[in-house]
Amino acid sequence: MKRLIAFLLVLVPIGLRAQIAGNVTGTVTEMGTGEPLIGVAVIVAGTSDGTTTDIDGRYELIVPSDATLKFTCIGFEDVNVPVNGRSVINVVMGESAEFLDEVVVVGYSVQKKRDVLGAVSKVSGNDIRQSTAATVQQSLQGRVAGVEVASQTGAPGSSISVRIRGTSSISSSNEPLFIVDGIPVEAAFNNLSTNDIESVSVLKDASSAAIYGSRATNGVVLITTKRGKEGASKITYNMYAGVQFHGHLTEMCNTEQYIQLYNEAATTDNASSIVKRALIEGDYIKDFADVNHLKEIFRVAPIHQHELSLSGGTEKIQYLISGSYYGQDGIIRGTDYNRGSLRSSITSQVKDWLKVSLNATGSFSDNRSVSSSGDGYISEGGSVVRYALFRNPAIPVYDADGKFVDLPSEYYGKPEYNTFFGDGYSPEGLCVHTDRTTKAKTLLTTGNVLVNFTKDIFLNTTFGFDYRGSTLRVFNPTWGSSNRINSANNLDVVNNEEFNWTVNSTFNHIIKKGDNNINYLIGAEAIKNSAKAYSMSDTQFVDTSEDVLYIGLGEGINQSSQGSSSSALLSFFANVNYNYKGKYYASAIIREDGSSRFSKGNRWGTFYSFSAGWNAEQEDFLKDKAWLNKLKFRVGYGSIGNQNIGLYAYADRYTGRYYYTFGGAAVNGYTQTVLGNDKLKWETSNQFNLGIDMEVLNNSLGWTLDGYYKVTKDMLVQESLPLSVGNTSTPWVNNGSVLNAGVDLEIFYRKNFDDWGFNITQNGGYLFNRVLSLNSPILGGRVDSGIYATKTEVGHPIGSFYLYVMDGIFQDEAEIITSAYQGPNIKPGDVKYVDVNEDGKIDSDDRTWCGNAMPKFTTGLNLSFWWKNFDLALFFQGAFGQKIFSQVNFDIEGYYRGFNLTKRYYDEHWTKDNPSNTQPRASWGAKSNNVKVSTRFLEDASYLRLKNVQIGYNFKTPERWKVSKLRVYLTATNMFTITAYNGLDPEMTVSTNSAAEGDRANGIDWGTYPVAKGITAGLNFTF
Repeated sequence: MKRLIAFLLVLVPIGLRAQIAGNVTGTVTEMGTGEPLIGVAVIVAGTSDGTTTDIDGRYELIVPSDATLKFTCIGFEDVNVPVNGRSVINVVMGESAEFLDEVVVVGYSVQKKRDVLGAVSKVSGNDIRQSTAATVQQSLQGRVAGVEVASQTGAPGSSISVRIRGTSSISSSNEPLFIVDGIPVEAAFNNLSTNDIESVSVLKDASSAAIYGSRATNGVVLITTKRGKEGASKITYNMYAGVQFHGHLTEMCNTEQYIQLYNEAATTDNASSIVKRALIEGDYIKDFADVNHLKEIFRVAPIHQHELSLSGGTEKIQYLISGSYYGQDGIIRGTDYNRGSLRSSITSQVKDWLKVSLNATGSFSDNRSVSSSGDGYISEGGSVVRYALFRNPAIPVYDADGKFVDLPSEYYGKPEYNTFFGDGYSPEGLCVHTDRTTKAKTLLTTGNVLVNFTKDIFLNTTFGFDYRGSTLRVFNPTWGSSNRINSANNLDVVNNEEFNWTVNSTFNHIIKKGDNNINYLIGAEAIKNSAKAYSMSDTQFVDTSEDVLYIGLGEGINQSSQGSSSSALLSFFANVNYNYKGKYYASAIIREDGSSRFSKGNRWGTFYSFSAGWNAEQEDFLKDKAWLNKLKFRVGYGSIGNQNIGLYAYADRYTGRYYYTFGGAAVNGYTQTVLGNDKLKWETSNQFNLGIDMEVLNNSLGWTLDGYYKVTKDMLVQESLPLSVGNTSTPWVNNGSVLNAGVDLEIFYRKNFDDWGFNITQNGGYLFNRVLSLNSPILGGRVDSGIYATKTEVGHPIGSFYLYVMDGIFQDEAEIITSAYQGPNIKPGDVKYVDVNEDGKIDSDDRTWCGNAMPKFTTGLNLSFWWKNFDLALFFQGAFGQKIFSQVNFDIEGYYRGFNLTKRYYDEHWTKDNPSNTQPRASWGAKSNNVKVSTRFLEDASYLRLKNVQIGYNFKTPERWKVSKLRVYLTATNMFTITAYNGLDPEMTVSTNSAAEGDRANGIDWGTYPVAKGITAGLNFTF
């Protein structure tokens, strides 16, 4: 829009210079995007002679050879270029610091950046498109202060976790509310192409988010998609293609090292006779396989994206139609993600007082996956990465018949080898044979009707429909050398459909009286959600051909179940903004929400906020400070809510097909499965924010600093009941409170010169999290049956590690005798633990607090440079202060299942000849007490990652080609990571275990699919 305004403003005759000297032509483009700039004024400095650029950004002018050309355009920095006798002068213009982020999308409206009082951050579509991220959530990582974005796994199509200013709830959702073009969507949405994004606004505090009431506790992410613009029709094609590959892989033992360690362990601990019979002499090692199973499951994988769009319009109608296709093969075999989408947008100024717009986005996706996270104890459902780390190198991938090897006993012919060489599952076989596919389709439509009664009074109505359907199909065939894997093949099919209807309407009135400016908004919103699901399973298929593999054709007993649910939200809200002379600001918001998720007596809640601001640079005593361009102080307080507890938590629930015995006969009846709580009420968050915005040196240097204090009370948690109740369910209750406090900082420095410039932006966020009140501690982070690594308790962060503390290694018997008693069979080379309570013995009372998985500090650094037609962007992202508990090492270093061990352990483990103080002796099973939930398995997961590097070149094309933009670029992703963490990826701190413990289990590494490195080449042209 800014280019169009500029074009219209300068369409006035500009006199040509009378004295002819020479003809100069050229093209003017936008820095960073290469887009041609329309309507740029090109003037001979010191005169009124000049011209303007056309629809393709081109100009032509007759000027003296020693003149200087001045290029000006609204929203861009002026550029002065000496002619120096040249006949062709191409210019790249950077956006003006005063214009950048001038308009920000906020709740149900837009505001000028200078008028915003809350903690609101904006990310442009250009920044988002610097990466090859598949989703909007991924592209936000490191872009906004105080926002933590982490992948649950690095698998294609996997879910992304977003946390804005910390974790506020122990058991309910901590995801923010996502709004696309005014319509709320699910946090897991991934149907939007990043090329369709115009901008993203993140509302981080109550003063900005309170207008969304009961859904805003965790912040709000407002996504605005692209629209058509007035002008000639344009066809734009964007594409990139390249390859992805794995980064750091944990180095595991080879066969010789493995056998040496297990021989040591079995011998020193007097292991069972079956293990002793499996002891292998060195001469026989050459007869065994030597396989790196971790490397076997990884591969080099292609990635590509294509988008074609048509846009344009007249003064009355603007349109945009785009289609995109994204394809990504996973770096682990058996995984891929393919998505296609089609989007249309049309805006019509029907009357001077009536404007109508309609947007529709449809998509389909096909996601093939293997289990890439979680525990999956003694089943083929666990992570293939976990099984690859476990898998013994002496077990070959295939037998002589080309089948995947199951048990070493079958391959080598000795039953005792199952104990010595392990009994896990073939990770290679899981990758190839597991058929796990999710097919999804979505449709998001939004419409908007804007009625202008006057230029200051208008009614805005938005309606939307969001449909999501998915089918998960999992077929587990019989495979392996022994056919022990899925001896009865099985097929599971799960179908889900969700329908969301939204309509909201706002009435706005802008009042200007002298130096007083008032803008008030009142509105209402209704949201209806319904969902249905059904699942089916069948077994024992004789014919497993794809075209006959359907439920009902197996010879086993097929099963099915189905269900449905619905919910509704009705809301009324108001917002009043006032400012005096653009100096002093005040704002108030109130919202009343009624939610069907609560019982009738507790369905309505009131949420509100108050904020104030002062643009100090407008004061007389600062106006003459040429170096000061902006100095704004902001303060806000508000109370907002969280209703994310699932449906029907207030109601008792029963299930049928429960048999009772009456008169010696079984009688079908019902039993209570869930105990409801009709006293449930809103989870409420009271938030205080204090901020300062400052820009100096002609707006080239600036920063935004915010401090916040957020207390969430009446937390929605599930509590266990005593057995005497006769019901094993865990009902929801309001219990406890949590504090999140911290500081967000965003800073920039940018300069544009004649033919080069740069833009440096950095953000950082510090977070402090504490549980203030809770009825009783809650365990989490299960690492084995009945063994937990985290605890949530008053005075500590949610999901803190609660562990024994390793204090080195016992070096001799004397040290064992003089230390706290750890139990029988302790030998030199065993782990020594800290006697925390100093009672002379090591027991559960010696577990203590050892950090947590929440980063204390997150940051992002973006460095952008341009010179003539070249541009270069580097983006760094990091998180610091978080910990990860390696459950993988906890399992494999217990020896008891014959799992492989890390090369690090082999090199550092204690022997008499190598008196290590970091890794204990080889020990069979847990006899030595070395395998406890201790800091031995806890690691610092801080990291700094070069997330993206992109270099591009914008070609100047002959006018006869009718190509207004032609750009090529190279992008490198995740090229290096600086970290002390020894696992595959320090970023994987989000819970993925089967216990569904949420944020209480974050930071447990089960052997998770890592993020990929990648190199791609791209092309972008417009004609």
